[in-house]
Amino acid sequence: MNNNYESIPLDLWIMDHQSEEDIRTVFINMDIALKYIHDHGYCVEVMYPSEIEILNNELDHIQFKKLIELSKDPNIRANMIREDIFNSALMKIGLYFYSDGLGLSINEILFHLKPEVLKENFDSYSQVIPSGDVPYYRGVILRNATVYFCDFALEKNNRELQELEKQLESEGEKTWEPVQLQKKSPSNDRINDNIYKQINGIKDAAFISTLAIPTLVLIIAVIIVVFIWIMSIA
Repeated sequence: MNNNYESIPLDLWIMDHQSEEDIRTVFINMDIALKYIHDHGYCVEVMYPSEIEILNNELDHIQFKKLIELSKDPNIRANMIREDIFNSALMKIGLYFYSDGLGLSINEILFHLKPEVLKENFDSYSQVIPSGDVPYYRGVILRNATVYFCDFALEKNNRELQELEKQLESEGEKTWEPVQLQKKSPSNDRINDNIYKQINGIKDAAFISTLAIPTLVLIIAVIIVVFIWIMSIA
């Protein structure tokens, strides 16, 4: 997909960003974009760091470069979405390994990080994952959970805020302001509408094409009828 943004592939970006907070923020925004893509009838054809870009050095501007349309069959469609979420989690774990400074390239890590190997040795591999996020990756990798990381992060944050509220109440603290919990999933729709504008463009083009053919046939038929009528009275 073409755009006017300056971009950097995820594999190059992560080479210069070792902050766990920055990496986690990008991972959350990756799944916000992934959810947006799924909601618009597409999935990711190539889930690989070199095929994912961060635009304008903004951590919430994530572009998956290669997309394909989701199947119309509900079962196949669900499997395609589940596979995207699984592959996204697998890639994130590989990137955590890379940022952990093992001396291996991203390509080498992802080449050896096979799903079956990760499943059999999850506890060992999970040591590079932020401890609070391990339950998410365990659920996706070992149980095939169809949960976006952004939704997990939101729920985790809400629970932590609720626990904080309970703790403050139990301590009799009266000077704090009540925390407004975010109930809805995080959304970058305005940003993603611009980044993935071709998703709607492709659908519009297909819709226009579908309408154009019968319209053209109708116009030709009318012309033929008029021509025959003129010839009959000439």
